[in-house]
Amino acid sequence: MFNIKTLLAASALASTALAHFTLDYPTSRGFDDDKEPQFCGGFTTVEARQPFPLGQGPIRIDSHHPRASVVAFISTSENPTSFNDFNTTSSGQTIPLATPVFQVASGDYCFNVNLGSLNVGLTNGSLVTLQVQYDGGDGDLYQCTDLVLIDGYTVPANETCTIDAATSNATASSTTVPSSSATSSSGSSSTSQASTSPSASSTAASSAAMAQREITGLGLAASLLGLAGLAML
Repeated sequence: MFNIKTLLAASALASTALAHFTLDYPTSRGFDDDKEPQFCGGFTTVEARQPFPLGQGPIRIDSHHPRASVVAFISTSENPTSFNDFNTTSSGQTIPLATPVFQVASGDYCFNVNLGSLNVGLTNGSLVTLQVQYDGGDGDLYQCTDLVLIDGYTVPANETCTIDAATSNATASSTTVPSSSATSSSGSSSTSQASTSPSASSTAASSAAMAQREITGLGLAASLLGLAGLAML
């Protein structure tokens, strides 16, 4: 029979093991588990830009939680330094989300984005930064990748995505997110937006209000699922 000390130790070990996600394709700027709650996962310097399709292209992540909410968004700034750079272009045009908010379990997942279809003036050679926001119930985590968009670019054959997690597990429609107040590049998700949303599975309008770019309520549903899992121990 497990005693309380054993149970708590096992719970702590499980929490450590499930503490993050990785952005595997395109390659992220870097990974530091302790910094992942920060803007761009704590890596605030633009890295060498990787070629990526102007049309549809795949993103691949490795989820380390049994249930998590995911969304992706882009900045058209050559050197984004805050979440606001993912809200609007330099001319003030609002940038739509690159994906809907969707759910994943643990393991490898891929999803497709079509950045050229966002109607924010992207063309062959455009420089963008894509940021993935992930919440498995213990707070928002982030990873960034720096890209140069190439019309007609063909991704490696082993990176193509045929089972798109963003369309098969979507919980909200892809929407345009209103511009929000500035967020420091070193700030965590708790400092993002004053207003909150009830869950990631709310309507498209409420999901827009969640984005940290601003998506502050992203993990509520995952948190409830996590609590239900602990109750079953």
